[in-house]
Amino acid sequence: MPEKFKVEVVTPQGVVLDKEVEEVIAPGIMGEFGVLIGHTPMLTFIKPGILSYLEDGKFTRFAVGDGFCEVLKDAVTVLVEEAFAKDAVDAHEASAELKELEHQLEGMDSTADPEAYQAVQSKIKLARAKVSLAGES
Repeated sequence: MPEKFKVEVVTPQGVVLDKEVEEVIAPGIMGEFGVLIGHTPMLTFIKPGILSYLEDGKFTRFAVGDGFCEVLKDAVTVLVEEAFAKDAVDAHEASAELKELEHQLEGMDSTADPEAYQAVQSKIKLARAKVSLAGES
């Protein structure tokens, strides 16, 4: 039986996930990275995308927003603005949200307000992750 470690996903609204898992795959700013028990401790940024964890031989996926990830030898803590389990995402709502955000981005000037432009881009990445998550069978 593989060794397990604790993974916690926390948003400003509270703890979204608190489990003992075998592996975590997270969307880091330099690309996806995987964590197994005994991983070298690190602190990194999380970008909007899909976070997966392996529990009892089965991967479960979450859509996550911007944030941070702290990896210790026996625990992973993910602090993100938003996190959505598959059962919390409605496919039609996610698609409508994505279209609305893309339309909003088209009307923005990236040089006039670069921070607002970047914020909408991050929301689009999260919306795409939600659409992907909702589309899984």
